[in-house]
Amino acid sequence: MGQNPKPPAESTQKERISSQQLESLCASLPDAIVAWDWAGKILSLNAAALTLFEVQDSSTFVGTSTQQFLQRYTWHDEQQRPFFFPSWLLAPTTHKEATTSRSYEQTLVLGLPSHRKVFLEMRCSLVRDAKQQPRGMLSVFHEVAPRYQKALHIQRVYEALVHLNEAIARIPEHLSLAFPDKTLLFSPPVIFVDQQLVDVIRQVLACWRVSLMAFRAPTFHIFHIVGSGFSAEQERLFREKRGHLLFADFFDQTVLARLQANQEVILAPHRLRIPTGYPAELGTATLLVIPLFWQQNLIGMLLISKHGWENGYSQEEIDLVRAVAAQALLLIECLSYLPEYGGEQTRERVLPEAERLSNDFLRLASHELRTPLTGIKGNLQLAQRRLERLKRDLDQQSERMGEHLKQTRQSLEAAEQSVQLQERMVQDIIDDARLQTDQLDLSLKSCDLLVLVKQTVAKQQASVPKRAIELEILASEPTMLVLADAERITQVLTIYLATALAYSPAERPVTVNVQEEDQRARVSVHDEGPGIPSEEQGRLWDRFYRGKGSAVQHELDLSLGLRFYLCRALIERHHGTVGVQSAPGQGTTFWLTLPIARPAGV
Repeated sequence: MGQNPKPPAESTQKERISSQQLESLCASLPDAIVAWDWAGKILSLNAAALTLFEVQDSSTFVGTSTQQFLQRYTWHDEQQRPFFFPSWLLAPTTHKEATTSRSYEQTLVLGLPSHRKVFLEMRCSLVRDAKQQPRGMLSVFHEVAPRYQKALHIQRVYEALVHLNEAIARIPEHLSLAFPDKTLLFSPPVIFVDQQLVDVIRQVLACWRVSLMAFRAPTFHIFHIVGSGFSAEQERLFREKRGHLLFADFFDQTVLARLQANQEVILAPHRLRIPTGYPAELGTATLLVIPLFWQQNLIGMLLISKHGWENGYSQEEIDLVRAVAAQALLLIECLSYLPEYGGEQTRERVLPEAERLSNDFLRLASHELRTPLTGIKGNLQLAQRRLERLKRDLDQQSERMGEHLKQTRQSLEAAEQSVQLQERMVQDIIDDARLQTDQLDLSLKSCDLLVLVKQTVAKQQASVPKRAIELEILASEPTMLVLADAERITQVLTIYLATALAYSPAERPVTVNVQEEDQRARVSVHDEGPGIPSEEQGRLWDRFYRGKGSAVQHELDLSLGLRFYLCRALIERHHGTVGVQSAPGQGTTFWLTLPIARPAGV
């Protein structure tokens, strides 16, 4: 006992070497990395972490509490809700059973002392020793570029809209449930749709919380119907308090007067009264209150809460919420008459109306998402033209001025690329909405497929001049006529080519082949990339399908799972076919066929 102190010393030395090796490994990585030990003490911060967290020297914090370090900053999630790190993550030794097999991912907004806001993807995982015993945690903070922030927002909005669309389509399943007390907003079919509605609004506005409240006249008792962004405990509290409190317990009479006049109300933080037993945090947000009318009666309100760094409401946001609410009320009014009908007659009446209204939501949101992009893109293009003119005028002046102009032009080009990315995503949404409503029109004309292929290849080659695109035309005639919408065929060809260029090695060529097979034109695009697993190839063409493990690494990852679905739909509307041939490590070939249009008498 006490005679052999060397093993602990050796163990400590090994741990120290392991820590040094870890620090050396992390130092060269571009992402911010913070490592802490099993007791929650910081082991290291790499250079990128020092920059991200605006820290001069890591030695100030090494050996101190990770929790205290992170509490120096403000943290929010994507919906602007305050974020608190799980206790098991920051002090693993106190939660061994919960930690030993866990990793953790979260999208966050970091508020820095300089008042800068940074969007991050945080990934935490265990660090194990040679015996696979957990020694601590490693957290990687990856900064998300603004262009991807906006694109991801569009993606979340559309996914929420799809859920709303699916909920409306399922309304007939709920029609057997009664409308209690003839109170419209309390009926199960309406609650079913309203839950998706508040989710959509929350995603569109990227806000903290949204709730839908009903009033019971003439006392104006308040009933919480549905909410988005609340915890399960808060939802349970609101349900228990239904009908126990009056409007006046939360708002003054001037707010009620404005709502009765069908006017929205915006309340600054701490203007909401918080009754006893309700979370105090409800009063810390900026509120937008939208009245809900039915048959000229005020029956409820939408309550939108913004919290944190972006807590204002633009007129466009107010108009959008009002438009979505109006669409929902139309649907609700339709539902209110359905109990008068029964059985198959009800289903026949509901299905067409539900389908029409659900797709109205898709078109409405598509329009609202697209409209602001038009102005942004126009302003960017105008600014670029002015900059080019200024550059020509100052061409003979100092080198410093030229460098400044170059940086400004690069920033404008990056902003325009961001708009183009968002514009492409919104256009996919619009095309999908048109397909779902059978309103996608094609302008079919006789055109030369060889010309379309050559033009598409030339345009893609110009965008990536350092890449090799090889064009092989195996045709006996100088033309290959097809009856087609040239713009839509070009759209599909562009997707094929852009995909091949994005997923193949820069030093390897992409090959485009055109030939005639059995009275059909066949175009294929082959790359020498990693290939697509066989189990994914069939699902690639499905609506909203995205490959396993897909991550936001470049523009094609932000496709909403619609791009290849749209390719198939467009080609099939031309009476053609699509397909893919691929094997891991052997590249991928996307192909399409179209009927050849023979001249009369041939």
